[in-house]
Amino acid sequence: MKGKEDQNIQNVYRQIAEISKKHHARKVVLFGSRARGNNLPKSDIDLAIYGCKDFKNLSDSLNEDLWSLLKLDIINMEDKYLSSELISEIEKDGIVLYEKV
Repeated sequence: MKGKEDQNIQNVYRQIAEISKKHHARKVVLFGSRARGNNLPKSDIDLAIYGCKDFKNLSDSLNEDLWSLLKLDIINMEDKYLSSELISEIEKDGIVLYEKV
């Protein structure tokens, strides 16, 4: 069953990248337990979004269009009120799912 779960989550990550590209995000980083590899099967998906002019529209699209029952926790990295601890965690553990070239 683990192989099927891995394949499903990889499909979700591909969808996240496709949706983010359509909304012109500069970069999308997976962080949290899924990036560290200590997640449970129903753990949420933590995403850090960089350089998206219409963050709300991207966030709405990810929540509405993604084919997943998993909860998304989406952070706008352009938010000046982010804690330094959160930024450090994302930089340390983050896995880039999409980056504009």
